[in-house]
Amino acid sequence: MKKQQSWNNIAGESVTEKMQTLGITAGHKADVRKLGEIADAFGVEAVIYFEKDLAETSTYEADLKDFAGADEFNRPFVLANSFIKFGADNDPSFLSRLKEFPLMITIIEVSERRDGSRVIPYIKGMMPFLDEFDVDAEPEGTFIE
Repeated sequence: MKKQQSWNNIAGESVTEKMQTLGITAGHKADVRKLGEIADAFGVEAVIYFEKDLAETSTYEADLKDFAGADEFNRPFVLANSFIKFGADNDPSFLSRLKEFPLMITIIEVSERRDGSRVIPYIKGMMPFLDEFDVDAEPEGTFIE
């Protein structure tokens, strides 16, 4: 595991500017693996939603409260790294398929939430629907390995 870097050292004054420095912009798409790497590197919560209405009409902070008693995998959203780990644990070819066919997450919002005295930046993304997958298309986002 790579050493965590400081969020404060990213160029930019606001969460939006810092995320843009990292290549994350609301309304654009990003590889789920990149979201996981940003989460690991900077202590950001990269969350993926599975329900479009919920993703677009509620806040991540409110959703965490609403689903506080639910297991992470029984909520309509999951942290990107949990999603990747679950996929890899259940399918040995999952990571190689993500490399071959990047899973592009639509970024809904970048913001921050409070957890007691801590302020946690987050990326809120939307999982593509099955009919949106085009295995013949060139990947839209960027991923740096």
